[in-house]
Amino acid sequence: KIDILINNAGISHGGLFQMTSSKTLKEVFQVNFFSQVMVTQYVIKLMIKQKIKGTIVNISSIAGIDGYPGYIAYGSSKAALNYMTKTLVDELSPHGIRINSVAPGLTETEMASEMESKAKNTMINNSALKRLATSSEIAKVVIFLSSNESSFVNGQILRIDGGKLFI
Repeated sequence: KIDILINNAGISHGGLFQMTSSKTLKEVFQVNFFSQVMVTQYVIKLMIKQKIKGTIVNISSIAGIDGYPGYIAYGSSKAALNYMTKTLVDELSPHGIRINSVAPGLTETEMASEMESKAKNTMINNSALKRLATSSEIAKVVIFLSSNESSFVNGQILRIDGGKLFI
């Protein structure tokens, strides 16, 4: 049986809009959105057939909420994932399936280590805590959303970004 699905896939691409090819957009969307759509469709069918109350947690990004120059492919794909989360609430709730997204800020991962240092420092400086998140901090929120402790949390996009400074 499957009662929890964590959709955690992502590749990034940095580049100005006019320099981002449609091929790159398609590649990023394939990993960050379409692959997760396909897995979710499959798992939902199993959950409904087995009459399992379940939960789905999508790993999104604050880039899918705020928008950042140079991240049109990545941010748009994560925004699509957020939209899927909001939309599926009405379809899944009658079956006892909850769905939420977490939207981390910059996190200590391989993706962050590959980022241009100027962009990385800007994101760190725009965070009230002035640091990157750890993968453990993100995981704790995912565990909470996957548990019965969050049984009334549904259709939410939870920011985990250390607090955003409004500059």
